[in-house]
Amino acid sequence: MTSASDNPRVHHGAYGTCRDPTNRLLLVHLASGLDKGQWALPGGEIEWGEHPDAALLRKMEEETGLVDIDSFRVTTVYSHTYPWSAQRPYNSIHHIGIVYEVCLEKFDLRPEENGSTDRCEWFTEEGARKLPLTPMGECAVDLVWPQS
Repeated sequence: MTSASDNPRVHHGAYGTCRDPTNRLLLVHLASGLDKGQWALPGGEIEWGEHPDAALLRKMEEETGLVDIDSFRVTTVYSHTYPWSAQRPYNSIHHIGIVYEVCLEKFDLRPEENGSTDRCEWFTEEGARKLPLTPMGECAVDLVWPQS
């Protein structure tokens, strides 16, 4: 269902699953937007003309301070729709994310200042599953630690 004022759009992003030597997953806390207050993978919108690999590296540095990336490879493509509703009176969004597995050389974090995120932290599986996660955050946790 859409509203007469709904202007559906597609959001394309690049995101990284990063684990430290103790198998903790890196997540970022969203400071703004529809999912404010929830945890997600570091990453974000691919700018016009930008290669997804470049978007991943740019967003990793912006949101976490990580620049010493050893390697990365695409692991999955995420797709989720946020439809317009009376409870969510914003334009409908189809979120498509290219999810990379990122291997790091260094693991020291620096949170983003005055941006879309305000924290970045390493989480164990148990800790991550207790967090308020975005739909992509849930997908990432299940990708990294599949439940049997």
